[in-house]
Amino acid sequence: MAEQLSTILVEESNVVELIEKLRDGWKTVTGGVVLGVVGAIAAMLVIPPNFEAVAVVQVGQVGQVGQVGQVNVSGQPVEPPVQTIERMKSPTFQRRVAQALGDQQWLDDITHVGPGATKVLSLQVIKGTAGQRVPLIELRVSGESPQAALRKAEVAVAELVKVHGELAQPALERMRADLAIGREKLASAERDLLTLTKLVATAGVKDERFTQLALMTSLRIQKEAETYGQRQLIMALETALEPPATQPAHAIEGIFVPEKPVSPKRGLLLALGCVGGLMVGGVWVFLRDAWRRECDARKSRV
Repeated sequence: MAEQLSTILVEESNVVELIEKLRDGWKTVTGGVVLGVVGAIAAMLVIPPNFEAVAVVQVGQVGQVGQVGQVNVSGQPVEPPVQTIERMKSPTFQRRVAQALGDQQWLDDITHVGPGATKVLSLQVIKGTAGQRVPLIELRVSGESPQAALRKAEVAVAELVKVHGELAQPALERMRADLAIGREKLASAERDLLTLTKLVATAGVKDERFTQLALMTSLRIQKEAETYGQRQLIMALETALEPPATQPAHAIEGIFVPEKPVSPKRGLLLALGCVGGLMVGGVWVFLRDAWRRECDARKSRV
């Protein structure tokens, strides 16, 4: 117990001594803080401002026809959102965007540094939508001005629209072909149904012709069912080819660009400057005191 008490007293005395040293060297500490603040202000003046455009993007969708009898139509993403993110991070995609913008600096960074190091595009799946059928993607694009950031985001979304349109084209062409075939079948079934209806209407009810009349009636019922099925299929295909089942990739809201730059962060730089200057000033006080003691010790030995 006595040993612990003596240790505590020694530690307290050391702390008090350190505080006294800092108090005696307050001018040095204050100078360090001032220099840190000046350095932070200089950094804010030297570092170019960086603005950021934010867009919430939905990938392209292609309609799919489910149970025709119930007209079950749903839209499916052209590709998984995770794959879309990797596509937009790829050098090829970013190079096309940079070429469309005429941004030679971005092109040089992609060629010499790589797209992952430029940090122009930042993408992630929005967590709240990860469980939905078509998750949303958050796209952040940096630029040297609000207009530049907005333009980069617009071109990136436009390039994604183009790519997803190319991916969706085969499925859309198949549905359009099925729709054309369905309309031809409907027209043929309607003509046959009209002919059978006329024959049934003009046929007598004689016993020897009763079998023929029943057969024509049965055929007419079959044609009515076929006509109804073709109409349902056509309606389902038309619905699948229109929004919201089929729609291109797009930003679900307008692209937002804050007027305040995201970097440099002035408050953070000032705080770092103050803390750094305080630490440098304190360390300089202790080093100067240690050097003074060493000099005094040498003089006493001499």
